[in-house]
Amino acid sequence: METAAAHDVDMLVGEAFEKSWRFVRTDPILAHGNPEMLRDRLSRRLQQLAQDGERDVWRLANGAIADMRRALAAA
Repeated sequence: METAAAHDVDMLVGEAFEKSWRFVRTDPILAHGNPEMLRDRLSRRLQQLAQDGERDVWRLANGAIADMRRALAAA
């Protein structure tokens, strides 16, 4: 059974995903990848940031975008 806190985190991650995906899908650096792969990577990174304790929707969204850009630059 899902707790109220877990549900709140899921809602927060969902909101952060929607905000960040609007940017990622049109970003000149990130948008060249496979959309499904990008969505999966974004989702996993948002979940990780939330598991690490981040609860601000904008910091989640911006942190995930920054991490994706860093990973692409390092590749």
